[in-house]
Amino acid sequence: MGGMGGFMNLAPEKVARVRVGTMCLEHGKEDPNPHIKYEIRPIAEFTEMPEVAELCRMIANDEIPQNVAQAAAWHLMDGLTWEQLAAKDRVRMSNGYAEKWFSYQELVFAQRAVMVASERAKATEAETTSSTGDAYRQ
Repeated sequence: MGGMGGFMNLAPEKVARVRVGTMCLEHGKEDPNPHIKYEIRPIAEFTEMPEVAELCRMIANDEIPQNVAQAAAWHLMDGLTWEQLAAKDRVRMSNGYAEKWFSYQELVFAQRAVMVASERAKATEAETTSSTGDAYRQ
């Protein structure tokens, strides 16, 4: 990550190209296009699910691969079951060959990532609650 927290300081109104690990949070939408200008926004503007915010942290910190994060995100955000994700084809050829979106190992890892994200979200909520004094009510 380069020693400086993994990011850079950019002056307001300046433009830079930055590669970031991302995942789609809305199953069925078109794939992103590198020719379109995107705007970075806080995750809270899109979802109130703390588990999804944790997944974003996990992919940003290189704790999980992109495909694992993608499977976990579609499971949490769009309610796709692990069976639906396992059956999802990325490419289907005319000869019947189908390339799957996710391998068995990626789906196992994604299930674990969802559990870890949920545990971290609960721990963060508990820390926030105790630091705001809610734990000291009588």
